[in-house]
Amino acid sequence: MRMVFVLILISGFIFVGCSSDRGRGDERVVAQVNDYKMKVDDLQYDLKHTPYDEKALLETEEGRMEYLTQLLEKEVLLQEAQKLGLDRKKDFMKSIENYWEQALLKLLLQKKSREISGLVHVYENEVEEYYGKSEEKRPLSRARDEIIRAIRQEKETEAMNAWVEELKERAYIKINRDVLEDVFSK
Repeated sequence: MRMVFVLILISGFIFVGCSSDRGRGDERVVAQVNDYKMKVDDLQYDLKHTPYDEKALLETEEGRMEYLTQLLEKEVLLQEAQKLGLDRKKDFMKSIENYWEQALLKLLLQKKSREISGLVHVYENEVEEYYGKSEEKRPLSRARDEIIRAIRQEKETEAMNAWVEELKERAYIKINRDVLEDVFSK
């Protein structure tokens, strides 16, 4: 049985990225746990997102087998958790909701930050004015890059805050003070 897994794993590693039909992905099954079928695409995703401290594990056949075993053990545990209904518990659902919100906010803020960063410009007169107001002891020529970064950061922060305020102004927001007071008084 172990040899079958080794052969499946090795063939999965050999063919990583070699699919001629990239649009649909590689649907070949690398391993199976009950009804779950780990396809080449699933394994490739896991390999791509392997934590840095585990990458060395993938350099040997034994390490790759250990890695696959860990993935299969994780799947066995996940299936057991689902069988016990833990995936439908309110605490679990709330933690997933919190994670989803945080991940979505991170993506939104990164996107907007890149957009704002491309629009922000620092002008020479701003650098000179900043330098004049600062207590910088170094000559302007040596402090220039640092000053530009500081001004850029300040402008980007101001733009981001203005964008958030604009979003809040366009949104319908209503606070029920009676209910709020009741919640906080308990």
